[in-house]
Amino acid sequence: MKKVNRNNGAIDVTTVGGRIKKLRTDAGFTQEELAIELHLDGKSAISNYENNSRGVSAEMLMQLSRLFHVSADYILNGDSPDNLDPIVNEAIEILNNLKTDKAKRSALELLRQIQILEG
Repeated sequence: MKKVNRNNGAIDVTTVGGRIKKLRTDAGFTQEELAIELHLDGKSAISNYENNSRGVSAEMLMQLSRLFHVSADYILNGDSPDNLDPIVNEAIEILNNLKTDKAKRSALELLRQIQILEG
């Protein structure tokens, strides 16, 4: 029997598991790929985190924070910096979603050149 997605693809980011799932999908990882990246045995641990049936240890929280370049507060509470301009938030999201370090360095260099021009 095919599993039916009843939320039309929307991810509930009001829970820790939902935020982990959103970070994972935004970064382009499957559950299995994320498990490998985090040195876990199989995708079931990731599934349990995302379904909120397993709590996240402090060590795992730090690994997820570093991997996805977000604060532990964001993963636990959904907190994000309120003092950032929406355009800055969007730029951060774009940089975080770039797949390679080369692409990230290129984008950063472009931003530095713009900063010099505005100087």
